[in-house]
Amino acid sequence: MAADTGFLNAPIPGMSLTTTPGDRPWENPPSLVTIEDAMEYYASKILGNRDTHDQLLDVLELGFPVSNLASILQKNSVMNGVHTLDVGMLVLPVIEELIMAVADMNGVTYVPSAEAVAKSLSISPREARKAVEKMKKSKEQPSTVEEKPRGLMAKPTETME
Repeated sequence: MAADTGFLNAPIPGMSLTTTPGDRPWENPPSLVTIEDAMEYYASKILGNRDTHDQLLDVLELGFPVSNLASILQKNSVMNGVHTLDVGMLVLPVIEELIMAVADMNGVTYVPSAEAVAKSLSISPREARKAVEKMKKSKEQPSTVEEKPRGLMAKPTETME
């Protein structure tokens, strides 16, 4: 019986400090430093490529919120050293608008944010009270449907013979 040695192959604490400085994309200066440059970058990336359109539309059709998708795109660019986090935060509404424009151009319905999903799934207290009252009334009224015995050991009735 072989022992699981996967934990032995994991990086040791402090190993990330032994890499050469500047090897990682986030350790270098960003390629885009202004909001205008970042907006042009995302416009060309989102609007200029048909493959990107198809991927975005597929994700939106699954019900993934636009705000979450834009946040993922922005954080990915920060991680790859395209722009800084503060430029990404400032350009985030532009990314959301570009994604919604692509969806509108292709006739795809989309969910703007996770809050919109939660709001659509919630019920108001007034509606909840009405539903509870309706259930109580239906339990108080006797059922008009006669239940007939069923199963192998049930007494035979006229309809069973």
